[in-house]
Amino acid sequence: MTEEQIMQLHQEMADIIAEYIIFQKRNIVERIKKLIPQIQEFILWFLNENQFGIEQSLYDAMSQNLLLVLEDILTSLQNEDKVLMYDVIVHGLTDYLECFVGSEAGVK
Repeated sequence: MTEEQIMQLHQEMADIIAEYIIFQKRNIVERIKKLIPQIQEFILWFLNENQFGIEQSLYDAMSQNLLLVLEDILTSLQNEDKVLMYDVIVHGLTDYLECFVGSEAGVK
């Protein structure tokens, strides 16, 4: 996954979050569902190798947490749970994306 793809995914998610908060667009589950292929690509890319070159135990913990984020995304999709989707996107997935957006190290 390229830095450009990550930045695009991050921007699309930021737009969805802003519209959820500011304009009360409550179709967050449907909108995130459309991004599942890109989210899946990012997660697989992250899990494929230690992109940061950080200590293995930290990378393992981050990977485990990312899998929990994915599980919450799937649960929110299955239950059409807008609140869970908002929480997992804002406090989960975007944190990972922000690690790579504008990263000096670049993206492999």
